[in-house]
Amino acid sequence: MAFADIVEPSHDCDKPDVPYEFQDQYERDQFETDVEEYKTCITDFVEEQRDAIRKHQSAADDAIEEWNAFARST
Repeated sequence: MAFADIVEPSHDCDKPDVPYEFQDQYERDQFETDVEEYKTCITDFVEEQRDAIRKHQSAADDAIEEWNAFARST
């Protein structure tokens, strides 16, 4: 029995706080940098999950094919 997915994965990305008003250009630039880092983190997490889906689907497909081959030969 597979125990790979007992706990649902969750990202650990830090969502930037959106200031009510930017005090200066540095604060605006820093916010934009933080937003890009957050976006990259989320994108990486999603891609990791999609990779896991592809691996699980491939494993399931292989198991089905193995069963079908067995069933056809009996």
